[in-house]
Amino acid sequence: MRLFFFGTLQDADLFALVIGRPMAALATQPAALLGRQARKVKGESYPILVPHPDGRVDGVLVEGFTADELDRMQFFESDDYALQPVTVALADGRQEEARIYASTGALEDSGEAWHLEAWQATEKPRTLMHHEAYMSLYGKMSSAEAALRWPEVKAQADRRYAEARAERHFAERRRPR
Repeated sequence: MRLFFFGTLQDADLFALVIGRPMAALATQPAALLGRQARKVKGESYPILVPHPDGRVDGVLVEGFTADELDRMQFFESDDYALQPVTVALADGRQEEARIYASTGALEDSGEAWHLEAWQATEKPRTLMHHEAYMSLYGKMSSAEAALRWPEVKAQADRRYAEARAERHFAERRRPR
């Protein structure tokens, strides 16, 4: 199956955490989805796609997944996203059929544009902590059960993230100058 990633799973670290192996181990190439825009989900740091006549969403086309990796990805995406066929444009102008994880309608558009580089600069460390905890539930419960625990998992990871930041801050202040 060929998947087009337009959001946080373009990030090599998050991809490896979710899938269980590096993105570099699979066949990848840059691609773009036309007629859509990536927007932040209200109250979250990840995106959904919304139709836009002049829109273009850059991302990565990936293939070579195992059945277990596809299962892990569906667990990560939960019932908030479902596979949908799309046509993406490659850098050389060719068009390829692929699938995306598109919002099922349960997520609300914040109206704010989403950009990978901005997410990496501001939200990536916290998101990695969220999903390290969330993916630890894989194989222990269904994605529906895990999704119900998402607020709790996220809050616990946020506390750990804040504690780690505070520890770094105080360690830097104690360092001799």
